[in-house]
Amino acid sequence: MFSFRAAKWRNGEMASAYLTSSSSETQAGGQRQPPAPKGRARSHRENRGASPVSFAYHRCMSIAQEPPLPEPDRVSPPMLWEFVKLADYRVPSPAGASAALEKWTSLRQLFRRDEQDQQDEQAPVKSEHELRLLSQSRLHRLARPIDWRGAAAALDAALADWLQASNADAPVRFVIGQPHCGHPEILAHWAASHDALRIEAPSSEQILGDDGAWLEAWPATDRLWVLANLEHCYLRHANGLGLVRRLLEQAASGALGRGVIACDSWAWAYLQEVWPLPQPGALTLQAFDGQRLSHFLAELMPCPVRDRLRFCNARTGNEVHLELGENNAAVSPEVNQLAVYSRGNIGCAWNSWRASLRATPDQGEDGTEQADETQPDADPGAEIVWVSAVRQEPVLPAEKGEGLVFILHALLLHNGLPATLLPELLPQPGHRIASSVLQLQTQGVIALANGRWQISASAYAVVREFLRRRGFLRDNF
Repeated sequence: MFSFRAAKWRNGEMASAYLTSSSSETQAGGQRQPPAPKGRARSHRENRGASPVSFAYHRCMSIAQEPPLPEPDRVSPPMLWEFVKLADYRVPSPAGASAALEKWTSLRQLFRRDEQDQQDEQAPVKSEHELRLLSQSRLHRLARPIDWRGAAAALDAALADWLQASNADAPVRFVIGQPHCGHPEILAHWAASHDALRIEAPSSEQILGDDGAWLEAWPATDRLWVLANLEHCYLRHANGLGLVRRLLEQAASGALGRGVIACDSWAWAYLQEVWPLPQPGALTLQAFDGQRLSHFLAELMPCPVRDRLRFCNARTGNEVHLELGENNAAVSPEVNQLAVYSRGNIGCAWNSWRASLRATPDQGEDGTEQADETQPDADPGAEIVWVSAVRQEPVLPAEKGEGLVFILHALLLHNGLPATLLPELLPQPGHRIASSVLQLQTQGVIALANGRWQISASAYAVVREFLRRRGFLRDNF
């Protein structure tokens, strides 16, 4: 099961890289937790004298507010939001996520258990049919939408030197974002904080018509500008690349002044093929590994809610610490697994976490439930949230040929497309495209957002792997 222990950040680290609605609750420090109160299971640090089996699978967590105590020798945790160069992006390693499971497997080889014990272990504490989905209001309370202002503050810190230096050799900086990682929202916050001009992408008619009027209308001013969606400035079509090539040439030459261009990671991979000018200084949001994800999930809840929560694994019934330690070993294996599954993509991880939360039918809207024999150390006043062990993934429709693959790939390369443009870009007839789009929507693979069909956050990992196995061009994340 999951429960959260909010991490504390040092003031010096928080100043430029972390800004959320709950930042006022964050305090200096980074201390070890005080002893667990009576009635709660001890943390993994307190259980060092316990058996290895108990260490691996009977860890519990509580949400505690800790007083700021100086620990000068403690290793500082990484910043929650951090922008790095593309080459420095680090996909979370599966080794940390599976370490506890591998240890448990090796231990089981040393001890023989009778058949009844094995059957008891396999029986879930709460089966799927015993649980129900949470209401939208309760989901919002437990995992509110991502506040991208913290990421915007981190971007500001990463661009600070460039902003202060009038360097004609670098008139434009590029920011690359994965799908569902909020690069348009981040750039909107950043532009507002710098009073920068926001440049709208050209229309599809202007792109296909290679209409130079869009570039000619570029504001002639020394004011900083932001183009938040380069992926909407081209189309993968014989007539859809001329405008974006001229845009990139003029931007790199300084003819458009100083500005920031953000681009979806799949579109960036494609544009590097058609306009291969190296951009070693391009920035991206660093991956959310287990440590970052632990802190992020805890911070999704306001402090009064967080203090009385207990997240329980529906299969095992275990409560697991979700805390920020010196290394990934201090983070629950389940959270590390979520970080690995999402490849550090915070939008996909957030969506997957919300989709896994459950309640029992007898729980009220506040989530309170009488503790039972499956949780002898439970706090009877705690709010219990069950975490489904079943990954909620859409299933891709079965279809002969490559028509479905072409649709999925086109949607990713453009970070979404209007339905009217799909027949212009794909080799299939319109009626076949319409049928495939309907199938994908029904299966939850795509969703309509701002007039564009996009790969849904819940399907992104499945679709990415589907395209990888077929050798299609994909992003570098």
